[in-house]
Amino acid sequence: MLSVLSSRRIAVTVAGAALISMTAACGGSSNAALCTEATKLMTDYTTSMASVGTDFGKYNEVNQKLSADFKALAGKADGELAAALDGFATTWAAFKIDEKDPASSAAAIQEISKKSQEATLKFGSACA
Repeated sequence: MLSVLSSRRIAVTVAGAALISMTAACGGSSNAALCTEATKLMTDYTTSMASVGTDFGKYNEVNQKLSADFKALAGKADGELAAALDGFATTWAAFKIDEKDPASSAAAIQEISKKSQEATLKFGSACA
C-alpha cells in the first residue's frame, strides 16, 4: 500500500536528485539565468511539498503548479534547454497521486523518477 508519507518522500527525493543535478549543471552557458531560475523552481517545489501534509489534492496542485512554471520557463528558452524544461513540465503534469488507487500511484512514482532523470540529463547538457 502506498502511504502519503512514502509518496511524498519519493517525490521529494526525485525532486532533490533533480535539484542536485540541476545545480551542478548551472555553469557558464548562455542560458545561465534560465538554468538558475529552473533550479529555483525545484527548490521552491521541495519547500512546498514539505507544507502539504496529507492532503492529496494539495499534493497534486503543487505538482501541477511546478509543471505550469516549467512550461512558462520553457517558453522563454530555446533549443535543448526548452526541450529539457518541457520534459520537466510534462513529467510533473502527469504525476498525480490517487489515494484510492495505490497501484496506479506507485506506477506513477516509478515513471516520474525515470522521466525526471531523462529531463535532468537534457537539462545538464543544455546548462553546461
